[in-house]
Amino acid sequence: MTLARTAVRGSAASIGGQGLRIVLQLVGLAVLARLLEPADFGVVAMVTAAIGLADILRDFGLSSAAVQAPTVSRGERVNLFWANTGLGLLCTLVVAASTPLLVALYDEPTLLHIVPALSLVLLLSGINTQYRADLGRELRFVALAASDVVAQLVGTIVAVVVAVLGGGYWAIVAQQLTAALVALLVNVVSTRWRPGLPQRHTSIRRFFRFGLSVFGTQLLGYAAKNADTVALGAFSGSAVLGVYNRAQQIAVVPIQQINGPLTRVALPVLSRAHLDPARFARATLRAQLAGAYGTATVLAFVAGLAVPLVAVLLGPGWSQVAPILALLAIAGVFRSLSQLAYWVFLASGRPGAQLALDVWAQPVMVALIVLGAGQGALGAAWAAVAVWPVYWIVGLLIASRSAGLTATPLVARALRALLGVALPAALGSWYVSRWIDEPLIALAAGGLAGLALVAVVALLVRPVRRDVAEVVGLVRHAAQRGEKVAQG
Repeated sequence: MTLARTAVRGSAASIGGQGLRIVLQLVGLAVLARLLEPADFGVVAMVTAAIGLADILRDFGLSSAAVQAPTVSRGERVNLFWANTGLGLLCTLVVAASTPLLVALYDEPTLLHIVPALSLVLLLSGINTQYRADLGRELRFVALAASDVVAQLVGTIVAVVVAVLGGGYWAIVAQQLTAALVALLVNVVSTRWRPGLPQRHTSIRRFFRFGLSVFGTQLLGYAAKNADTVALGAFSGSAVLGVYNRAQQIAVVPIQQINGPLTRVALPVLSRAHLDPARFARATLRAQLAGAYGTATVLAFVAGLAVPLVAVLLGPGWSQVAPILALLAIAGVFRSLSQLAYWVFLASGRPGAQLALDVWAQPVMVALIVLGAGQGALGAAWAAVAVWPVYWIVGLLIASRSAGLTATPLVARALRALLGVALPAALGSWYVSRWIDEPLIALAAGGLAGLALVAVVALLVRPVRRDVAEVVGLVRHAAQRGEKVAQG
């Protein structure tokens, strides 16, 4: 079995396992939207932006370094665990101590209670970092998906119970804390590994050297992805941010639930293949296949069906979310595609090349997004649509050249996916759904219309038909092989 085929099979298995998590996340989103106010979501979003920033420091690129490394000794594994745990504790204390600064920035007194509570997520995630890295390095994709699903399920149940009892924003806080704790417990059971005391004579300096570039890249990338949240919270307040956050949460579901598992599959497999140029090129093309024809197509449907989707998921009173969601889904298509460059940089052992790109690209993106956020939620969404396509194509070209790949096949396959599948899906679903008033019927009819238009294009355009047939065949084969294949 080739590593390229293992990558696609593992991706399919992981995405399949995440299907239930997507359903759970959307159900939780729908229920909580009917139990809570926009300001409840907005005030928590103010904190999660800071938590996410600290979470990058907590990881410090060590999880990627551990997955990418050809071998990890027992001593290194133990020391990596304690390094991430120590960083998690440090970040928890720093975020908790920064509570007065966040209250002043957003002029929101309720953050006095929320920030210290949510900071505990960083400690739990720090403990969990190397457990997840171990599962990824061993290609145990089903176990990783299982931990995500169980954590999502328990977290959603706890959130709904707290919301029903009148807990307000504490429902969202409880959801995040519960999910982090459950994910840690499930991964501890899955790995059956108990770390011992730190190994004083075992160095993990090589992991920190690799992780430093990854950390810089992730830090800059996070700033670009969350500048809108911080700016809207500061400029417009919790109510406007709550509306924007609901659109953002729906738009990132495909990115998190599809691209997340894809990354856990692609990175270790591509890392093993990169020493063989021909194998690396094949593996990269197939790794892109699932993302370009998977995540991008799902986001295209989200953009086309934004109005009925918001009506069904969030209910009455949230109609202003729909245009924001459509724009963020379009931006998300290119944000999803840009993940391939990230995989190539890391798998080929060139995180510094991506850092060199992001040092100038991400600050420009942040500046444009902040300018857009100054015009409100729609302005922030339009800014995202403007910056992400440019970042995708520039990143792909630089990553290909850095890793010795030919960019033309990668660009051609991505464009075929966009023009031959994503665009027809968006246009077909939008045109039909706009004529139907009943949201559920509009969703069903629009979705079928988009699928029908994609099928017509695939029949008429041979390269698109070939790509779609390859995706279907590989996914079907992966499903037949089951968990044994997913574990490589």
